[in-house]
Amino acid sequence: MTNKVLFQKELESYGHYDVVVLGGGPSGVCAAVEAARNGAKVLLVEATGMLGGMATTAMVGPLMTVYDREGERLIVGGLYREIVERLEKCSGAIPPEETDSPSAYTSYLEKYHRHVTPIDSYMLQIVLDEMTEEAGVEVLLYTRFSDCICEDNKIKTIIVSALEGLRAISADVFIDCTGNADVAHAAGVKTHKGDEETGIPQPGTLMFEVDNVNDEEYLCGPRRPVKAYRTPTPGRYKVNHHRVFNVDATDSKSMSKAHKEARKQVLTAYEYLRGKTAFKNCNLASVGSVLGVRESRHIDGKYKITVEDIANGTKFNDRIAVYGFGMDVHPRSEAESGNFKIEIADAYYIPYRSMVPNGCQNLLVAGKTISSESQAAGGLRCMPCAMAMGQAAGTASALSVKNGINVEDVNIAQMQTILRDHGAILD
Repeated sequence: MTNKVLFQKELESYGHYDVVVLGGGPSGVCAAVEAARNGAKVLLVEATGMLGGMATTAMVGPLMTVYDREGERLIVGGLYREIVERLEKCSGAIPPEETDSPSAYTSYLEKYHRHVTPIDSYMLQIVLDEMTEEAGVEVLLYTRFSDCICEDNKIKTIIVSALEGLRAISADVFIDCTGNADVAHAAGVKTHKGDEETGIPQPGTLMFEVDNVNDEEYLCGPRRPVKAYRTPTPGRYKVNHHRVFNVDATDSKSMSKAHKEARKQVLTAYEYLRGKTAFKNCNLASVGSVLGVRESRHIDGKYKITVEDIANGTKFNDRIAVYGFGMDVHPRSEAESGNFKIEIADAYYIPYRSMVPNGCQNLLVAGKTISSESQAAGGLRCMPCAMAMGQAAGTASALSVKNGINVEDVNIAQMQTILRDHGAILD
């Protein structure tokens, strides 16, 4: 008896777009908004009921530092900065220049934690809704990428699972911001998961929030395994606690088991917190609806970012972003311990080529799944860096459509000029 089933069905189509972005997390929203602002007809497809990805559905926060290694120089601008400024206006964020460490906003951590950006996850949803609507981006929520049809090393059509059933969508350029490189994998792009030798990824974490914390008494952050970061709301903290090991974010059974374990860990961490003076009267306010995933697939791209590139600050001619968070590789098993095993340069750079996969001429990949060594991805996986990558992917996709060329043939100087004009920092 075979365990395979032949499935064949004629599908209705949502139509044709210049650019289709799969995944509405930090990189996906920025890619969609930037492509639309550059004149492209854009569709943004998101599997959940909200935009923001890990920052909203998983309640991850704060946004990690946007300064260099020493916390002295701002190195991320563009759409990241616009999002933060919009959040400030509705009391949904505290700007990074006001959150130097050690402080409650950084859980009293200092290394690589100078100038983080505390956020309100709900207000971020509102801001991202406004930005996509203003840019003219069509958004499909509750719609998950399923598969694609490829011809001549290009994606011709993708298949999505919408609430009304399976539907087809065609486009000139696709941008994979799924966080799992799902589109790239389905298109036949080579990928690897986790560590190059073992295949084991960084662990996952289910984050939660507590309120009614005594801010005045929180003078010494709770020690591991719990870290608590104050949000823009007094007395409310995002909590990053235990880890779930060896989670395959591309496997439903693995994710189901991990999420079940993580829910139990939330209660353990909550009780631990309540044993601290500042948290003795706190309440469990909210728990992330999805498991926070630090690592999944990495694509095989035109250039693979190496540990040496991050450590030495290789300044690529085709750079599209700068970042300064450390190679933060969490233990891959309970037997390991410690983060930041290799030091970084004062700042490091993301080359455009690392977002361009081998084997597919009209696909870009943005976020933590770009072409890089597992250890090197430890820092660039952070959300501000993902936003910068997404903005660059949006610019490149619009240029590809406008000029009728493959994504790898986009004029780098022209793309960099547009990015700088739109507030991005490349130096």
